[in-house]
Amino acid sequence: MKTLNKKRLITLIVAIVAVLAIVVAAVSVFGKSGEMQVSNKISVAEAQTIVDETFTSIAKKTAGGAKKVLEKTTVTVNDVEYGYEKDVILSCTYSSVDTSGALSDNINNLMADAYGFYLDNEDAGKKTNATKVNIQVTNKIKSYLESANEISGEITLRIYETESGMKLFLSENDVDICTGGLVAVTEAIKETTNVVYHGETVDITKKNTLRTGIVDCISLESFESERPDNANPIVKIVNDFKDEFYRNFIEADRWMYLLQGLGTTLAITGLSVCFGVVLGFIVAIVRCTNQMTGKLKAIDAVCRLYLTVIRGTPLMVQLLIIYFVLLLPLHIDKFVAAVLCFGLNSGAYVAEIVRGGIMSVDKGQIEAGRSLGFNYVQTMVNFVVPQAFKAILSALANEFITLLKESSVAFYIGVADLTQGGLKIRSITYSNFMPLIAVAIIYLILVMILTKLVGILERRLAKSDH
Repeated sequence: MKTLNKKRLITLIVAIVAVLAIVVAAVSVFGKSGEMQVSNKISVAEAQTIVDETFTSIAKKTAGGAKKVLEKTTVTVNDVEYGYEKDVILSCTYSSVDTSGALSDNINNLMADAYGFYLDNEDAGKKTNATKVNIQVTNKIKSYLESANEISGEITLRIYETESGMKLFLSENDVDICTGGLVAVTEAIKETTNVVYHGETVDITKKNTLRTGIVDCISLESFESERPDNANPIVKIVNDFKDEFYRNFIEADRWMYLLQGLGTTLAITGLSVCFGVVLGFIVAIVRCTNQMTGKLKAIDAVCRLYLTVIRGTPLMVQLLIIYFVLLLPLHIDKFVAAVLCFGLNSGAYVAEIVRGGIMSVDKGQIEAGRSLGFNYVQTMVNFVVPQAFKAILSALANEFITLLKESSVAFYIGVADLTQGGLKIRSITYSNFMPLIAVAIIYLILVMILTKLVGILERRLAKSDH
């Protein structure tokens, strides 16, 4: 058996290595052909001209603040390399002003000035538009930028060869870095809903004119943020995968939804397992006692009713009834409802597993225990249950694994578990494949870990038999 397992392992390793070799060879072949896709190589000076023209053109005509930032911004091309996607990779250094530091702390001042201007016009019976607000606050924004600290750093940019010629493609992050946080400040102003004016907080949610007027001072023209996909088929697949992975998990730290959901799932499963095991053993002992001694008939009837109801109805229906019908009117938290439901459901199956294990132990074991002077409870604890536990270990492990997977329905009552985390990412990115596959892989890894641990426990128990 061990020799067979070794052969399978070696075969698997060889297969993986072979697949990787084929992929690397394919990427190498296609990559080399892609390296010459740029029709004409460009010099550092030509790349610098493209960069300068692009940054000069991205400020809107009415955006005095943005023009001021770009006047103080320089991006210097130091070296060029050629990629595999009709692209030229530029190693650059940039210098600018700390736009974010200069304006972020003064957003309320700008808003307050604009709001005061709005009130003065309203009192005078004049209409306030975004252009008037723009004129009102432009000089103040320029004064903040004049006193801003200087910043500098390194950045990598890319020029792509397109049908219309060589073009610098900038992401929002690229522009934000090179302009000292101009994009971030613009978004912060757009999201501002309150302003402190003369010591009072004023809601300006519906006064879009104020925000628009200030944003117009620092807004940029639409610049290309999506790079052309000129890669060969293999590299394109890799790029698409990287883009999807970044968009679903890295961007805005969306992977935290899965991490937080995983913690909730493990907490629900762990607590439900503890509750289910305790409840299941109690029910099993009651039923076995009734079968062996004829005692506890009334309690046994209650236990049989519990088993019939729980095992005869769907888990999801039980969850909805327990939360919406029984616990929601009592204002009990949905997490508690999930633990209670899964614990009750698991307890029913654990009870029958344990009962089957106890009843499978030879009756002679009980008689031997009683003949040694042990009472019924001592005999069960010292002789019967330990033997039954070895017999039911695999069945119990399967039940726990099943419980882990079934806990995924907790999202139906709003519990932020692992499945809900994946669905949250899906609702943001409108991507079905990546979030749902990630959830499935995490569940698979958890199940494999549990299976491995149970296998180790089984081997140790088998050794103790010898």
